[in-house]
Amino acid sequence: MNKKLIGVIIGVSALVVLIIVLAVTFTIRNVVIDTTSTLSLTSEQQQELISDSGIKMKSSIFSVDESIVVRNIELAHPSYKVISVERKFPNTVCVNLTNRTPVYSMNIYDGTHALVDRELKIVDIVESDENVNYITRISGYELKNTVQKGGFLNINFLREITAEAEKLSFVNQRMSSFIPSIEYSNVDNNVNNILLKTNTGVILVIKEVQGSMGTYFNYAYTKYYTELTEHQKTTGYVYLTDENIWTWSNTLD
Repeated sequence: MNKKLIGVIIGVSALVVLIIVLAVTFTIRNVVIDTTSTLSLTSEQQQELISDSGIKMKSSIFSVDESIVVRNIELAHPSYKVISVERKFPNTVCVNLTNRTPVYSMNIYDGTHALVDRELKIVDIVESDENVNYITRISGYELKNTVQKGGFLNINFLREITAEAEKLSFVNQRMSSFIPSIEYSNVDNNVNNILLKTNTGVILVIKEVQGSMGTYFNYAYTKYYTELTEHQKTTGYVYLTDENIWTWSNTLD
């Protein structure tokens, strides 16, 4: 046997051994569910999540598709949000998880209520929201189509206002602490007003103009925070006049 052939055989053998070693070393042996301080899970709940994740024990750690794991868990458990899926070499996969916080309650055509988080995902559907705390209740806007837990809502005014509110640090429960209710109201010329009822009593009025509602919320809040007297904060309306001036009045013109 010539030296070249011997070298080839040794090389192939070494490669096979390396592949076997790597396959054994990087085989998934542990799946860990790591939660934030706001979420506590029993061992049974963790095992259910691992099962629903689609992660297969004893498969290659490189075969894990993070997007599929996220989709599987969040579809089966709408009240949870997967923050990240991490490979911890050589053989552990860690799923970082938190709970979704309902921010809004919206009426559904059948009389039930959709509890919606900051991403406009339906966390839960309940018969009554009377006992749900720290929630902003929305009236005048009804979900007319069939909705289900885990689905996302495409509502422009709510998305824009939420995004701007978060820039002002009104995140999750802080939103309801400042604005406990929102009324979606139709006025003349088919222009919709969005009435944000503050916890102090005054109402911030925003016209429904796509792409501007977040900015309007910022201006209305700035007016509220920097210019209103303590009395004005307890009553009346803050709104944009036809002359494009933000003002306060006892009545809404």
